[in-house]
Amino acid sequence: MGSPDARSSDPPGPPALDPEAVGLPEAGVPDRKETEVRRMLAGPHPPVPPDLAARALARGRRLLAHRRLLRRVGCLLAVLALAALAWLAVSRPWLPPPAHTTPPAEGW
Repeated sequence: MGSPDARSSDPPGPPALDPEAVGLPEAGVPDRKETEVRRMLAGPHPPVPPDLAARALARGRRLLAHRRLLRRVGCLLAVLALAALAWLAVSRPWLPPPAHTTPPAEGW
């Protein structure tokens, strides 16, 4: 390891970054975007409608009701599709119906 006297005089931590190398503005020059954001935040705030919370709650309830309805319709369609597939697998309607009489024996 080395002796305690062999330590460097640099403080521990990450190396110092050059502002120009990483795209940061120089120390004394204000950033244009930051200045615009500060100006917008310091300006007059628009009034909030008093019934905004009630309208948001009603809209959220409508969205949940629509999602619930779509989910139920989708589940119903899935069950109906499975029932149709089960019926097709059991009844096999594409095959001709079985003959109830024997065909005539010709050529004996």
